[in-house]
Amino acid sequence: MEVLRGTLARYPSGTLGEWTWVLVRSQDWKPIKRRLRLDPDSPAFSFLPRRETFIEEALVAPVPGRSAELIVHWSSSIDDLLTLAITHELGHALCNEQDEHKADAYGRLLRTGRLPDCR
Repeated sequence: MEVLRGTLARYPSGTLGEWTWVLVRSQDWKPIKRRLRLDPDSPAFSFLPRRETFIEEALVAPVPGRSAELIVHWSSSIDDLLTLAITHELGHALCNEQDEHKADAYGRLLRTGRLPDCR
């Protein structure tokens, strides 16, 4: 949780109000994502109606096999992937946005220190 809190502190996550961030064990990640019919290779997702974001353990702690799998799949370091995942999910959360492309754009803005215009 310390790693997650440290990354969240760099962005305007405090403006979300009541929001729950859940770390999920990597061994449980793919079965959960498949059951929800979500991409099992994506290490984060949000459920906006319940104001919850789920982050896979491998983004915040080394998980043999899975950490390397994420690095290869996303062509990114784990630290960069954590930042990408957090800012993308904040794009969903801050703007109550379900569209993945818009959340990507909002995440890019957040990574450059700008706030998204949610209109």
